[in-house]
Amino acid sequence: PFDFLQRVYSQTSKDVHLSRSVDAVALAYLNSQRPSGRAEVEARRSYVSAIQCTRDALQTPHLAQQDSTLLAVLLLDLYEKITTREPVFQGAWAAHLDGALTLVKLRGDEQFSEPSTRRMLIRLSTNMLISCVASGRPVLNDLVNLRHTIAAHLPTPPDPKWQESDLVIEFARLRQAISNDVLADRNEATVALIELDSKFLKLGMQVPPAWQYTTIQVDTKSEHHYESYHHIHPAEHVCQMWNTLRATRILLNELIRSRCMDWQGRLNAGSRFRAIHERATGAIKQMAMDICASLPQYIDGPPMSFLQAFDQTGSPSVSSDLGNGTFPIGRPHPSYYLPCYRLIYPLYVAAQSSVVPLSLSKWVVGQLRFMADYHAIKNAMTVADLLELGQKTDVGHIYAMLGSYAFVC
Repeated sequence: PFDFLQRVYSQTSKDVHLSRSVDAVALAYLNSQRPSGRAEVEARRSYVSAIQCTRDALQTPHLAQQDSTLLAVLLLDLYEKITTREPVFQGAWAAHLDGALTLVKLRGDEQFSEPSTRRMLIRLSTNMLISCVASGRPVLNDLVNLRHTIAAHLPTPPDPKWQESDLVIEFARLRQAISNDVLADRNEATVALIELDSKFLKLGMQVPPAWQYTTIQVDTKSEHHYESYHHIHPAEHVCQMWNTLRATRILLNELIRSRCMDWQGRLNAGSRFRAIHERATGAIKQMAMDICASLPQYIDGPPMSFLQAFDQTGSPSVSSDLGNGTFPIGRPHPSYYLPCYRLIYPLYVAAQSSVVPLSLSKWVVGQLRFMADYHAIKNAMTVADLLELGQKTDVGHIYAMLGSYAFVC
């Protein structure tokens, strides 16, 4: 996600505000993986110093408009996401992104022409969108305008992940309109939700070949199979795109189902509501099963038969760092850690739904406990405990607890 860091950092290595921001994020990440009192103290010290140096840079006109300053602010935000696990409106959890957006408006249109700078702006827009969705904060018009300007410099049509983000903005705004009674009419809200779900469905049906996955049927289910099939994705970002689509459709269809209920929680009379309710229920179940089917590729290095089955399809092979057989048997390859970690959120969204079978929720709990034991992912155990106790925790809080886009995106 920060592939532009190397260019900016190597060209501006003397910019103290950027180097201190890099130090703060690196130490915070180290402490999150290998907790250490010293690393935590040093991370905080670097963070405070980075803020002070960035403030000084913002007071210097030629520094304020440099890529290094915008990147420093993005890294300060990343630090907050690593160290603060609650989605909030106020404070540094949101302030750094607001500051970055203000910087972009001051920098002019030239910034959109340079490819690596444009990738930095895409990262800003993605992080801000995720922050808004996770915290329930309104999606700002400034963010939408930024995305429109970026889109004018992207290939046509943009990739599915960009298109998906546009739909997530629609979802966030529609959900807020319903929650705030701006869209109070039940029928109007239901129609709007169904139309948006159709857009997500259409996006999934029109992805280009490079973004498609392969479905592999198995004769014997492993412990990591919920059904007798799994999905193979040509790259992890493809899996992320699909699971974001699935998780969002689950949340969207839960809203559709709620529109079909009366104030006492009973299904409204009439065949129309019954049909809508049944379609939404079916969509949730299918999305949940598809999320489960994305897990075997990443949770435990695929055996040779797994890879051979995939190769026979003629589709792109699993990336060389995953399942290449070069890591000692019985130990998880380090490259599996983040792909596995990023599955926790969609698995939670699937398992928390009241629609899915109890067997699916129990299966997800088992997979999360495996992640905790095999990959030493502590948060997997935390989420498993929440599911097992039946504690209905807001999905935004779970996303923030997992470290937001510092780890999950």
